[in-house]
Amino acid sequence: MAKKYEKYFLREPWGIIHPGTPPDAPVYIGIGQREPVKGWDEPLTQVLRPIYRPFLMIPEGHKHNVAEILYFIGGNPMNFKEFAAEVEFTLGEGKDAETYVITTTTWVYVPAGLTHCPLNFKRVDKPIMFGHIMFAPTFDSTIIGRNFTKP
Repeated sequence: MAKKYEKYFLREPWGIIHPGTPPDAPVYIGIGQREPVKGWDEPLTQVLRPIYRPFLMIPEGHKHNVAEILYFIGGNPMNFKEFAAEVEFTLGEGKDAETYVITTTTWVYVPAGLTHCPLNFKRVDKPIMFGHIMFAPTFDSTIIGRNFTKP
């Protein structure tokens, strides 16, 4: 017999691969990526991915129809400030594009419609965690020259 509150538990929330992700990229956790989570009232898309080696994760700039929060966290669960990596992340497009270098635990708010990426993990001396949160059950993306819905 199913328990009354079982619907609030999401077990083994494995994410789907984002278009353009290298085939040997680390496995990650993700929820709400294709459809809303049944039983959850608030819309949410969330991804958490371990980063343990340098690689270009997202080579092309893109934008979404909803806001996004990105997070870069040190991989030591006893000290999330221990961040032994260098990440290049671009916000904006064309002549307005600005590339930022992330070397500490950081959260980044990306408003809906703002072009962002490439996302390049240039140096990874110790594992870190990378993820994103969107308060929408699914989202549309526009990659420069291409469109797709529900990654």
